[in-house]
Amino acid sequence: MNPPRRIGLKEAAAMLAEAGRVLLFLHISPDGDTIGSSLALCHALRRLGKEAWCVGVDPVPRIFRFLPGWDSLFVPWAEVQGEWDLGVFLDCGDRHRVGAAEPLLERCRVTLNIDHHASNSLFGDYNWIDHQAAAVGEMTYRLIQALGVRLDPGMATCLYTSLVTDTGSFRYESTTPETHRIAAELIAAGVRPYQVTEAIFENETLGRLRLLSLCLGTLRLHAGGRIATMQVPLAMLAEAGAEPEDVDGLVNYARSVQGVEVGMLFRELEPGRVRVNLRSRGLVDVSEVARRFGGGGHPRAAGCTLAGTLAEAEAAVVAAAAACFAPDGVAGDPGPEPREAADPNRPAGAGDVEPAGEGAG
Repeated sequence: MNPPRRIGLKEAAAMLAEAGRVLLFLHISPDGDTIGSSLALCHALRRLGKEAWCVGVDPVPRIFRFLPGWDSLFVPWAEVQGEWDLGVFLDCGDRHRVGAAEPLLERCRVTLNIDHHASNSLFGDYNWIDHQAAAVGEMTYRLIQALGVRLDPGMATCLYTSLVTDTGSFRYESTTPETHRIAAELIAAGVRPYQVTEAIFENETLGRLRLLSLCLGTLRLHAGGRIATMQVPLAMLAEAGAEPEDVDGLVNYARSVQGVEVGMLFRELEPGRVRVNLRSRGLVDVSEVARRFGGGGHPRAAGCTLAGTLAEAEAAVVAAAAACFAPDGVAGDPGPEPREAADPNRPAGAGDVEPAGEGAG
């Protein structure tokens, strides 16, 4: 087996130009970046006469179902047939991020990993990683240009969705002049910004608002008010009449509290398994905190999954983040790897964390 190779835009475009059958993989719990980038590239490849499909394990969230091709360009992963020239991963920090679709990699002659996460594991046969890109949508825009495909309003809308979601509506520190230049080009190609932002940010269900109300009731401060946590037990979704996708973005309310540097959301996926979303204002690199629990992501947005109860997960991750603060409040070394107290009710040999490669959640 050949070692993974790092490549650039030109080589990535050449690989796509030469492939006839292409599978585009989305990560589990898909967000606007992986969805928008995959759809835009799929449209472009079909314009070139190639057989291209998007593959994802989880359904496209309701708020992104205005995007052209959200239904027609997807094939259920269990129904994928035959061999494929190229498997492309967009916004996946690790191969495990594609979930149950991972066995399909064996049907791809070559894999191409396109990502902007610093924690990317370089799992592809070829890896184009740009840590400076605010979103994979930026990279996909450049890729479509390199392929010589002219943007139409549909492709542009998909790419604009990628940018607006992964930059927090162009508010995050990752936003650059290049991000705005690309956004301007997308608007010139036919994007209607208000329609995009209305569909994503002004389209709340009653269930999500009820979930927000219940979740805010769990908010607690730690480390002298520098860390804020919230919890979503399994029963809370049913009580609110909400869907799992309605949890997305709630962590930002924890970070928004005055004086808070790190916001955390702990969601019970099933008994004994907790998903953790981390957000930072910048003083603490939460990707390093997440990495210590088998996760990863960006300095300001990261995630991981732990085994244990909500209380156990919160205690462990809060302690790890609190260790980043020196007595004067300045971020420092997070210290040694955390060790959870023994649980007399947990079977011997039970794992404490999920496999590495979790991305920002």
